[in-house]
Amino acid sequence: MGGQAAIGAAGDADAPALARIFLAARAAALPGLREVHSAEEVAAWLASALMARQRVRMATVAGVPVGYVGFGLDAARGPMVFHLYIAPGWWRRGIGTRLLTEAEAALGPRLSLFCIKRNTAARAFYERHGFRVAATSDGAGTEEGEPDILFARDDGSPDRDDKVGATDERNA
Repeated sequence: MGGQAAIGAAGDADAPALARIFLAARAAALPGLREVHSAEEVAAWLASALMARQRVRMATVAGVPVGYVGFGLDAARGPMVFHLYIAPGWWRRGIGTRLLTEAEAALGPRLSLFCIKRNTAARAFYERHGFRVAATSDGAGTEEGEPDILFARDDGSPDRDDKVGATDERNA
C-alpha cells in the first residue's frame, strides 16, 4: 500500500517530475481533456507559483516521485488543497490518502478543493474522505473549459449526514 512511499517536501528541482505526474494523471482520468499548458509550462508554474506560495509534499518510491499534494490558505476559501495528483501506476495504493493527511496535519480537517466534475474516481476518493459538494460551475471560468466542483469538508469525518452548502456558480 502507500506505506512503501516516502513523503517529503518538494523543491523546485522536482517541478519537472511533478508536471509529468500532473499531466499523466489527468490524461488517464480525463480522456480527451484539453490541456492548455505544456509540461515545461506546468513545471514553471509549479515552481514559481504553487511551490513559491504554498506547501508541496511529494511521495517517492525508491527516490522516484509518484505523487504530490499542494496546499495552503486561499484568501477567499481558507484552508485548501490546490493540487493532489498521483501517477496512474500508483493509484489505489493509499498514497493519495497519505498525501491528503499531510494537508490535514498542516491545516486541520476543515479543507476545500476543486475537482473536474467528470473525474469520477477523484470525486469518489474525496467523498470517501468526508468532502461534500459545496458549489459547482459550468466550466466557463476554468482554463480547460470543464465543469468543476468545489468540495468542502467541515470537520474531516467521512460519515457526516449534513450538507456543506447550497450549489452555486464559481467565479474563478
